[in-house]
Amino acid sequence: MGYYLTYPALITASHLVLPSLPAASADALGALARTNPSRPEVTPLSLLQDLIDIPKQLRDVGRLIKSPKRILNSKEIANQYLGVKFGWLPLIQDVQDLMDLGIHIHRRVGEIHKLYSSNGLKRRISLANQNAVDVQRNVSFESNVSLTAHGDVFKTTSQKRWATVRWLPTTLPKYNPTDLEVLQLAKRISLGLTLDGLGKGAWDLIPWSFVVNWFTNVGQYGLSHSNAIPASPSVVNVMTETRTEFLYSVTSMTSGYTGGGGSSTLTDKVRYVGSGAVSANIPFIGSDRLSILSALFVQRFKR
Repeated sequence: MGYYLTYPALITASHLVLPSLPAASADALGALARTNPSRPEVTPLSLLQDLIDIPKQLRDVGRLIKSPKRILNSKEIANQYLGVKFGWLPLIQDVQDLMDLGIHIHRRVGEIHKLYSSNGLKRRISLANQNAVDVQRNVSFESNVSLTAHGDVFKTTSQKRWATVRWLPTTLPKYNPTDLEVLQLAKRISLGLTLDGLGKGAWDLIPWSFVVNWFTNVGQYGLSHSNAIPASPSVVNVMTETRTEFLYSVTSMTSGYTGGGGSSTLTDKVRYVGSGAVSANIPFIGSDRLSILSALFVQRFKR
C-alpha cells in the first residue's frame, strides 16, 4: 500500500536565523571599491608605518622573552594580543601582498585591457557566504492513511550574496599605449602611488578607524570613487540567495508500515539594482571582534 507523509510545519516554513547582512546598497558600495580598476593593492603610508613599528614590536618580544612571567598579568596579555592583531598580522599581510604584487600587477594589466575593450570591464565578486544547521527530534508527521509516524527533521540554511558590475572608461587614451606603458600604469596603481592610494593609507593610519569601519562603510567610499584610470561603473546588481533544505528521517511508525522520509527545499532570491551608498549598521559581534573589545577594555580601564 502506498502512502505519503507530510510535515505540517512546512506550511509556515522559514529559514534559520543568520547574522544580518549589511544593506544591499552598502554592499554595492563595497563591490565598487573592490572592483574599481584604480584601487591600490598596497599603500606607501601603511608600509612606512610597518617599518616604524617593527623596532617597537621586536623590543616588546625581547622584553617578554627576558621576563616571561609578565604574560601572567591580564593587562600584559591584552597588550600582547593587540600587538599581534594590529602589529604583526598587518605586517605579515603587507609582506604577503608585496610578495604577490607581481600577480596583482599582471591581473591589473588584464583589467585595463578589458576596460578599454568594446564590452568594458565586467566583474563578479562574492560578498557573503554563511550557514546554519538545526535538528528537530521526534516530530510528528501526517499521512494519507491511518498511521502515526515520528522522526527527525534536519534543517540546513545557507545564504550567499554576490555582486556584478561593469566599468566603462569615461575618456579614451589620446593614443594607443604600448604594453610597457600599460604595465607601468598597472604598477603605479597597484603600489598605491596615486592620490587615492595615499588617501587609503592615511585613513588606515587614523586611530580607531577600524572601529569606524565596523559600523560604517565610509572607508570604502574613497576607493569606490578612485579615478586614477578615468572610468565609471554601471548600476550594481547585488543578489542574495537564501536556501533552506529539509531532510526528513522517519524513526517510528504504526506497526505494519515501513519506509517514509524525504526532503524539500525553500529558496528566496532578492536582487538589488542601483548605486552604492554610505550607510551605518550594527555589526555582528563575533568572537574576533569581541576579543578585540575585551582586550581594549582590559588595556584601558583595568588597573
